[in-house]
Amino acid sequence: MKDNCNKVLNKNIEIIIFGATGDLAHKKLFPSISNLFKDFKYKDKFNILALGRNEETTSDFTQRFNDTIDKENREQFYSKIEYFVCDFLKKEDLEKLKIRLDKTCSSKILYLAIPPSLYEAVILNIEEVGLNKPCSNHNNFIRIVLEKPFGENLKTSKSLNKTLLSGFSENQIFRIDHYLGKEPIQNIFSFRFANNIFENLWNNNYIDNIQIKVSEDIGIETRGFFYEQTGALVDVFQNHILQMLSVLTMDTPYLFEEKYIRKEKNNILKKLTFSDVIKGQYIGYKEENNVSPDSLTETYIALKLEIKNSRWRNVPIYIETGKFLKEKKTEISVVFKKGNNNLFKKNGHNVLKFLIQPALGIGLTMLAKIPSIYDYEVSNINMLYNFSDYFGEVKSEYEKLLIDCIEGNQINFTRSDEIESSWILVDKIKTDIKNKKPILYKKGSLGPTERDMFLKKDNRYWIS
Repeated sequence: MKDNCNKVLNKNIEIIIFGATGDLAHKKLFPSISNLFKDFKYKDKFNILALGRNEETTSDFTQRFNDTIDKENREQFYSKIEYFVCDFLKKEDLEKLKIRLDKTCSSKILYLAIPPSLYEAVILNIEEVGLNKPCSNHNNFIRIVLEKPFGENLKTSKSLNKTLLSGFSENQIFRIDHYLGKEPIQNIFSFRFANNIFENLWNNNYIDNIQIKVSEDIGIETRGFFYEQTGALVDVFQNHILQMLSVLTMDTPYLFEEKYIRKEKNNILKKLTFSDVIKGQYIGYKEENNVSPDSLTETYIALKLEIKNSRWRNVPIYIETGKFLKEKKTEISVVFKKGNNNLFKKNGHNVLKFLIQPALGIGLTMLAKIPSIYDYEVSNINMLYNFSDYFGEVKSEYEKLLIDCIEGNQINFTRSDEIESSWILVDKIKTDIKNKKPILYKKGSLGPTERDMFLKKDNRYWIS
């Protein structure tokens, strides 16, 4: 049944950023939105209402972005921003916000760029004052965006989903994992399903093992309190890595549509098991601000997983992620089985790599003859498809996901059942490592020295 809204229709979408004075908004959201502003299609499509607790003017607020927004675009972009003083934990402040938003009737995106610990309280306030109700008379929408981590465990994840779904429908909820907006991850769909040369080999008959590495060359910086509650397992594995893995290994969806893709991803997450783990901590972590001197929190973790289905049975999946490692790198390596012939002395593995950061591309390692008129010797060569070489500058993941949110496309966002399936696995791992003392490793190293034996005992090695 349509409502009887008689307010003036505002065709622009209002992006309401909760926590607009925080790091996420400063480093990611506003630069990404300003880049969208350069795109003719979106140039006049949105206004931004920035919510913060600090008493300041819109002019004062926008000046903080001078270091991240192109000078030639600032004036026009800043004209789209309004700063609104609001403590979103106070119901009366959100009621004032609703009065402000009710001046016109528009579609709205509520972006919660706030600590996840505040989600439930803020969502309840949003629902109580009616900010979750779209106008059906003008066919406008209201969508809500939440960052990771979504909950602290299965129990809190279910509670948060229950709170969300009491006031929003699933098609209004955009649980964002920015890794799903990265071009190499999105390219996995076409790389696999549009190319029989690879999809026909995408099983345990041809693939020996899979490796996913997410390493950072920095520590926890100012996030001591947050990291003590999460550790590497929850900060990176529960969301980024499991999402990448589910895209990489899912069965072919019936159609390239969100409900079929999310179904197949969840089928993978439900069938994941783990059998081995290394827990590490960089030397000096306990001296970081807001870190317990007796902390057992892991800043490094390596895991051995397996997917219990017919396609992937007996294919080990090795995961490695950590802080203060040798380099900043995210990549997926699909290691194929060795050939059976003995024609050449060297007979190694072919490796297909998805390069996610800092490089964006796809690489393939294979054996080929070394140019020579004397000998017939083969060696590894690397073929590389670099995204920027073909297509120039690639949009950032937040730009892509913001466009998806504006357009209502949920393919690159996680559904509640995916979140809960990932927590079932992660809760088991958390229980297993909870009281284990982490192995110390040096800053700038590859991680604990035990990492080499982690694969050697399976007669395998880390792909460098």
